[in-house]
Amino acid sequence: MLSRLSLIRSGVFSNAAIKHKNRMSSAVQNAKTLDAQPQTQITDSPTIVQLQDRKFEEGKQYHGFQCVRCEKVPEFGIMSYSFQHLGTGTELWYVDRKDQNNAFSINFRTTPFDSTGLPHILEHSTLCGSEKYPVRDPFFKMLDRSLATFMNAMTGPDYTMYPFSTMNEVDFRNLQKIYLDAVFKPKLSYLDFLQEGWRLEHSNIHDKNSDYVIKGVVYNEMKGAFSENSSVFGQSLLNNLLPNHTYSYVSGGNPLEIPKLTHKNLVDFHQKYYHPSNARIYTYGSFDLGKTLSYVNEHYLSKYTYVDNTYSRIPNQPRWDKERNVHISSRLDSMGAPFEKQNQIAIALLMSDVIDIQETFVLYVLSELLVRGPNSPFYKSFIEPNFSGGYNQTTGFDPQTKDTFFCVGLQDVRVEDFGKVKNIFAETVEQVMVQGFDSKHIESVLHNIELSLKHQSPQFGLGLLFNTTPLWNHEGDVVQNLRVSNMIANFRNNLKCDPKFLQRKIEQYFIKNTHKLTLTMSPDETYEENFKIAESELLKQKVLGLDKEKKDRIYENGMKLAEVQNSITNVDILPCLNLDDVKNAAKQEPLHVLKLREVPTQVCNVQTNEISYLKCFFDGSELTKDEIKLIPLFCNVINDMGTKNYDFREFDKIVLSQTGGIDFRLHFAENIFDSKSYNLGILMTTHALDKNSENMFSLCKELLTNFRLTDTERLKMLIDNYVSNITVGITSSGHLYAMQSCAGLVTDAAKLKSELSGVEHIEHMKNYVKAHTTEEIMENLRMLGEKLFNKNAMRVAINTSKEYYPKLVNHYEQFLNDLPSVEYKKMENKVNLLKPSCQHFVMNIPVNYCAKSFFCVPYSHPDHPALRVLAKLISAKYLLQVVRVQNGAYGVGAKVGSDGIFNFFSYRDPNSTKTLEAFDNTYKWLQEHNEQVTEQALFEAKLGVLQQLDAPVAPGNVGIDFFLYGVSQEMFLKYRNRMLSVTLKELKDVAERYFKAEPAYYGKCLLGPENKALETETNLKWKTIV
Repeated sequence: MLSRLSLIRSGVFSNAAIKHKNRMSSAVQNAKTLDAQPQTQITDSPTIVQLQDRKFEEGKQYHGFQCVRCEKVPEFGIMSYSFQHLGTGTELWYVDRKDQNNAFSINFRTTPFDSTGLPHILEHSTLCGSEKYPVRDPFFKMLDRSLATFMNAMTGPDYTMYPFSTMNEVDFRNLQKIYLDAVFKPKLSYLDFLQEGWRLEHSNIHDKNSDYVIKGVVYNEMKGAFSENSSVFGQSLLNNLLPNHTYSYVSGGNPLEIPKLTHKNLVDFHQKYYHPSNARIYTYGSFDLGKTLSYVNEHYLSKYTYVDNTYSRIPNQPRWDKERNVHISSRLDSMGAPFEKQNQIAIALLMSDVIDIQETFVLYVLSELLVRGPNSPFYKSFIEPNFSGGYNQTTGFDPQTKDTFFCVGLQDVRVEDFGKVKNIFAETVEQVMVQGFDSKHIESVLHNIELSLKHQSPQFGLGLLFNTTPLWNHEGDVVQNLRVSNMIANFRNNLKCDPKFLQRKIEQYFIKNTHKLTLTMSPDETYEENFKIAESELLKQKVLGLDKEKKDRIYENGMKLAEVQNSITNVDILPCLNLDDVKNAAKQEPLHVLKLREVPTQVCNVQTNEISYLKCFFDGSELTKDEIKLIPLFCNVINDMGTKNYDFREFDKIVLSQTGGIDFRLHFAENIFDSKSYNLGILMTTHALDKNSENMFSLCKELLTNFRLTDTERLKMLIDNYVSNITVGITSSGHLYAMQSCAGLVTDAAKLKSELSGVEHIEHMKNYVKAHTTEEIMENLRMLGEKLFNKNAMRVAINTSKEYYPKLVNHYEQFLNDLPSVEYKKMENKVNLLKPSCQHFVMNIPVNYCAKSFFCVPYSHPDHPALRVLAKLISAKYLLQVVRVQNGAYGVGAKVGSDGIFNFFSYRDPNSTKTLEAFDNTYKWLQEHNEQVTEQALFEAKLGVLQQLDAPVAPGNVGIDFFLYGVSQEMFLKYRNRMLSVTLKELKDVAERYFKAEPAYYGKCLLGPENKALETETNLKWKTIV
């Protein structure tokens, strides 16, 4: 639930700075395939599309493309057009939909046959300049010359994609030109290869006698990726389950293999795999497709001739005749479970071909039935006995590869329990084979899929792209894949005709399936040291192979690269928006705030596609410090314990059959007017189809008034799983944890926030569980719930259509009538500033996450918009060049929060003190590089801020900034206008005020490996936390 304001708060930075592999497992978009079994099929009734409704006609030619298919998809309000380029065979899919947020992407099927990271490094290198735009890093430059709502490039296991989205048509055309030229006409210079991929370089580039080191952006990125045990486990699972073709390699690159890649490999791979005949172009939204077809054909595709792209096709994995077992080692996680429990196990089975749409849909539903929630068989057999830390991140159905697969995995398991896991798996599937599934459980899963069809996302176009790419990549029917209602009907009909339909699937895919992998992983205390030794040996062998000529060339290349890195690029040839393109804010729906049954209620009447959204905030200002620290755990368990009238299994079934789930989370917000106080409590959110809204309110009332905390065994299991899960993924979001902990060195409010959701929370929960019995924790949670769930401490936000509101408000008022009212007095939580300090969380990883924070001004202060613009400017013009380009960190940036704290951060950074020094030198750089602080740079920084301010908001979240943070629509518009009016003089003035002198209240934080020279190099006292 990212609002405009929470983008400031969350530390989310440029989506180009961190790329991640999406686990594309949405119920709707992952429904893939025509049934291979002799099952009853329900096909579409013919949809009559009047000619005047069509923008293009089948069989006709448009700008070198032939329209080969037109179809309406009523579920999503889509008109789908499939085109094929007459000269190259390039596929182009146009999804016509009334949506302001238009999307575009160029996809290539890329199949590496080694683990050098070739497609990944090529993805980086293509964005380093092209024939029409021969400037260094046009991709990063365009981040500040655009209003893109999304802009990225991604490497998957068998594809590379270049997607963006924007609501501005001028911007759309600009980005389209950059992306097309980047992929079809990249420079691919040798220096860019050295910069983005890997290189040998002197540790001191000016000293030929200094030691050699291995550097490179992707090299450091993948060192960081391989430091996360869950990522290593997932990668190994893919490599070993599908070992006969491209999936047996690491498409992102193994750090120890990356230095085997040559520049020639890169150029040859591009020539082969980035040919238009191997490309798929996606465009979505309401902008004129004719302009796209004309430009793509005239400037690129018409220059090529057709080549047969079957070379990039991926065959089905040959099926094994017996199951396999693989064991791997991992890094010891210093923040994880005890050594003897830091083991993982997963059992994976190969399933259907991804292009078999109905079968893949059936397997997705089957997967949900097997693993999701307390009614699923694997939850009962694996999770409830509480011998592990719960499911690991591989669990579920994965349709990203040519052959889909199912996996169930556990984390924090003892080695001696590996055998038990295998036995339980076999017993569970045998039991399901005999007993089948409860019909109410099946309906709850199908209801959630149906509800997701109605739920509107502000990034629908990108979601459709991401979730369809694996199917399209293997030449599946992307339009048939969207007919989810048909798939559900087929599913229900097959179940009606054959009550044992799902049991037969269990027999086929789970009992008789011999393509089964059991992967286990255990920590090795020498893992990191072994990696260092291997890296050192690799470096040694590289150096031994150097003659004088090669050594001279390395030195010269280092100097050339440094010169290029330090040069100022002329970006005038890049397209850019102007003020007229951005001056007007989007129209906002009016908010109404009233009191209903004495409860402050915010109402937003907006078109929600027959869904009603409910948000309830319960103020926690009366809570004690100990009670506050229990809020995250409380939110995690309260809806999983059942109620007085329903046990936890029955309640879960009912909730999912009537709503999209009832979720609880901590809400913590500093006062945006003065930052002298903060507000915290619990936010409950849910949504339901309008026709189910009465039941939605009834279920919320049941949970709030009758929550049950009596089952100590279940609570202990939920607590153990919670503690296990909060230790996962620290390194993948290390910059966020570093910033949060760093802010906690500046104010006591931020410190409390970090204790509730940061690295400190992990240790707190471990100690709390050790110091208290389950019965004591249960009683504390019960008292916390009774304190919190009080109508007098509650305020509500409702988003629904104007037409349905009268009926909804009747259900809402009845809901309020039934809630308890206890005397309540809102307390003020004051914020105190802390003395400067520094802390280092020592982690067993090879990269760093650096942060510096200091206190400045809150959201409503006139300087805040200027500081936000300045943060964008120094991120783009200074930090990116120094910390990423020159020093090799994967991501870096600066941001100012609405809480008044200014943050610097780096991500997957090979350096620590050098980066902290760069943060400290910000004012010095501004003074010494005044020529870069231009009117154009100022405007580009404003565009960067507007990307966040004007980001599209889902109908269910309209008004969320006012509800959660007190930012009214009037305040927002005033802030936006103030930001756009910031002058160069004002920008320099805030730099003088907040950056010239060392801040009175600041903190520095590192997450990363041990550094014994830290205090010497920084001349500061550091608190070390091991």
